[in-house]
Amino acid sequence: MEPLLLKPYYVSPVWGGPRIAQARGIAWTSEDNHGESFDVSAHPSTMGVVRNGPYAGCTLAEAIAAHHDELLGDVPDDAPLQITTMDAAETLSVQVHPPEAYAQAAEGDHGKVESWYILAAEPGATLIGGCGTDDVSALRDAATDDSIAARFGQRIAVQEGDFVLIPEGTMHALGKGIFAVEVGSLGNTTYRICDWGRGRQLHVDKAFDVLKTGNRPSVTHMGTYGEQVQPRERLGVDAGFFKSFVLDVDGSQSFRCDRRYAVITCVGGAARVSTTNGSVELGYTDSCLVPADASTYTISGTCRVLRSVRTPDTPEEA
Repeated sequence: MEPLLLKPYYVSPVWGGPRIAQARGIAWTSEDNHGESFDVSAHPSTMGVVRNGPYAGCTLAEAIAAHHDELLGDVPDDAPLQITTMDAAETLSVQVHPPEAYAQAAEGDHGKVESWYILAAEPGATLIGGCGTDDVSALRDAATDDSIAARFGQRIAVQEGDFVLIPEGTMHALGKGIFAVEVGSLGNTTYRICDWGRGRQLHVDKAFDVLKTGNRPSVTHMGTYGEQVQPRERLGVDAGFFKSFVLDVDGSQSFRCDRRYAVITCVGGAARVSTTNGSVELGYTDSCLVPADASTYTISGTCRVLRSVRTPDTPEEA
């Protein structure tokens, strides 16, 4: 089967900027900013629709239900990774994501582990990752007046090419001036613990149910993408049940599927992803899903891509 392209599910959040629209040549206004794009998603709230191949017009979930083995291979139905592009013109709400067991019991959803590949960052841009204290009483007090992030949020400076892994239970927020691709698990439950006075609903009690005050993100510096490409692949993040590799290509490189799908995201230059049944072109920030039954696939061009793969392991149910 050829690689699958999906119709992105666009959202225009209060913090969204213009860079996704600029990269993809779509209309932008401050109201319809397309600041968040779910590019590969089988979640009911952000579902992608297949654009090409034999399943064109089907939602990704419908295609998986009818053709699980061909699309996903030897991983469960709930295994599709989510790829989301985000342009933070303002800092996002400060959030906590639940683990699998809590999300299933409280929300009927899956847990959420995420990672961010930094496409671009304005000078001095930071994200919030972790708490500055283990004093839960002090954190709860600060949450009552929306000051928890300002008082206790740990700031981490980032730049283009950084890959940040955010474990479930970590207090976090993507910061103003950061353009990023998120690679994460299927869940979409977010508990806001601070929203910078925007007035949106908070979920403080549930956030404290799952908050792990000792959690910190891990940051891997992959370096910037430049015109002089040294072909190589390096591990960007390892979340246990998924891995995402940073691959620089100048020419072509081939991979085996090993009975499991892959998601390819172009984060520099332009890429072609080919199987024996066809190929697709990926521009900057575009993604495709390589079905498990492709057996092998080739990435060609002068480009940098994320090659994200699902491992057989499942998220911890802590």
